[in-house]
Amino acid sequence: MTSYEELRDSFSWDRVWDGFDWDAPERFNVAHETVCRHVGRGPAVYWEGAAEGERETLTYADLDAQSAQVANALESLGVERGEPVATLVPRLPELYPTFLGIWRRGAVYVPLFTAFGPDAISVRAADAGVKTVVTTTEYRENIAAVEDEIGIENVVVIDRVSGEVNGADASVGDRGVSGDDIDYRTLVGEQSTEYDTAETSADDLCTLEYTSGTTGPPKGCELTHRVLAALYPYLECSMDLGDDETVWGAADPGWMYGLLTAGIAPVSMGVPNVVYEGEFDPEAWYAVMERYDVTSLATSPTAYRGLVAAGDAHESYDLSLRKGNSAGEPLNPEVMRWFDEELGVTVYDHYGVTECGMVAGNHHACEMAVKPGSMGRPLPGFDVRVVDPETGAETEPEEVGELAVACGESTYFGGYWNEPEKTAAAWVEGEDKELFLTGDAAERDGDDYLWFVGRADDVILSSGYRIGPFEVESTLLEHEAVAEAAVVGVPDEKRGELVKAYVVTTDGIAHDDELAASIREFVRERLAKHAYPREVEFLDELPKTSSGKIRRVELRE
Repeated sequence: MTSYEELRDSFSWDRVWDGFDWDAPERFNVAHETVCRHVGRGPAVYWEGAAEGERETLTYADLDAQSAQVANALESLGVERGEPVATLVPRLPELYPTFLGIWRRGAVYVPLFTAFGPDAISVRAADAGVKTVVTTTEYRENIAAVEDEIGIENVVVIDRVSGEVNGADASVGDRGVSGDDIDYRTLVGEQSTEYDTAETSADDLCTLEYTSGTTGPPKGCELTHRVLAALYPYLECSMDLGDDETVWGAADPGWMYGLLTAGIAPVSMGVPNVVYEGEFDPEAWYAVMERYDVTSLATSPTAYRGLVAAGDAHESYDLSLRKGNSAGEPLNPEVMRWFDEELGVTVYDHYGVTECGMVAGNHHACEMAVKPGSMGRPLPGFDVRVVDPETGAETEPEEVGELAVACGESTYFGGYWNEPEKTAAAWVEGEDKELFLTGDAAERDGDDYLWFVGRADDVILSSGYRIGPFEVESTLLEHEAVAEAAVVGVPDEKRGELVKAYVVTTDGIAHDDELAASIREFVRERLAKHAYPREVEFLDELPKTSSGKIRRVELRE
């Protein structure tokens, strides 16, 4: 097998660009390169619902026709090229032609995670300037809570009341789509299946993905169409995808890893992807993997740990799984050992950030020694360094610095939406190139392996999600009993970290379990189901600096 050095030295960005259909990078559109150029191939997406027997196969021709209908529908609503369009849609068949259609229109996709409550939706949609949103009947009320205050003009609703998916014939009245809402299937179904895809360039904006921070609201990360090309080293080297593969990118499509990295990007290579709507359950997961002959699984360490905890449940299934890919948080060495011993499957740890894509890992496409606990080595085509964040100078081996990625052919990050100061602060001048600072503390050993040390800021890593304390603290302060609050991450064997809140109550409020439960549920409903504090501790006062800033480091200790 090829060595890592041979893999790295033979890599060429020219080869990546030459493999696309249009004259890239001058003419480049993610939707065209993912679906339109592959019409005539077979299955692109295998979809399975949460309910027994809900299954559907979307071919490349299906996605081409349906995404054209979506693009035409958006044009009929007055959506202009470059205009943000949001979705609050779970893993449904309609989601995939919807975001592909947004890209074909030349509009900008704003994915909203379905665990978000009204507060989280409002912050993101208002900042992006969203006027059109696609949602479902089950999530409609979350949009209703904020649509007037943020100026939503078009609410397109996918009905789930009738239990139908893709192509139901019921009338609008039968579907539970009411008022001024626009019925998705009526709107889209009456459109032409032909559309001239917008001739965007690789550096035109295609997606706004919101990332959490520590000192303010989430930032809209501008992803250009170049993102698809930037993910090819990961698909080819880390995942080592071949023609005979089926991928299951099990991460939620509300985030980049589920949407692009292990979601639609493999489809652009002609590799079908599995989409499962149900919640995590080991038996259900093994059944899905068996049913679709999944060869490559891509998910978070939390999910892998859940499969390990299920013990010998896998023995009842005939699996085709050959490779496991893990991202979002460091992978436990014992998980790697279990999969190797029990299933004969190699699970490798990979590292990436929204702004840069996947930049390092242990790569399936080459022979390289794996150091348990290490995130591996830089991906071919990427210049990854550990630096002093103030000077940009590289640190010595074994010396902790901040992980940074040099600007180059892979750079698709256009900046933070409406945040020029934060955009500028994310970069530092290196000794020879401009470097993007990831916010992750790391070190490099003498063999060029990278080791994750922790966040350089206070962002919490839980079950693969990055949770900013500022947003959680802001929602906590809306609770009538909370005078002050601070949020930190605490170690957890299952999730990596848990969100813990330290709370100072208003005068006269008793500290008890009932109040703690009330606070947890308040944040869960208002903000997000994945970001609420699972632990609440009451204090008489929070530790602060002389200037009044909360000392989260003291709370963590």
